[in-house]
Amino acid sequence: MKGIGVDLVDLNRLDLENETFIKHVLSEKEYACFSKMNDLRKREYLGGRFAAKEAYLKANGLGLGGMRFNEIEVLNSKSGAPYLNDPKAKISISHEKDYVIAFVVIE
Repeated sequence: MKGIGVDLVDLNRLDLENETFIKHVLSEKEYACFSKMNDLRKREYLGGRFAAKEAYLKANGLGLGGMRFNEIEVLNSKSGAPYLNDPKAKISISHEKDYVIAFVVIE
């Protein structure tokens, strides 16, 4: 195993009006999904992607400057399970009221 990473995000801290921040976090494919959602779902989706990408950077030992967030992509399989654009990485994302947590393991 190369590494593990975890991150927790308070959804109330996310600014859905800050388009620059949103495009900094989301890839083009993620942004296309995001733009079709209602505000509650947008907040959960953005928070989940942000937590996932921070957890991925931690698992890789890269830190926040190691990669641009929008280069890391988290999509969903047909079953709804999230996956990263790194075949060696496994991810889990969970939401509970105002919080989201993401856990990444890199083999």
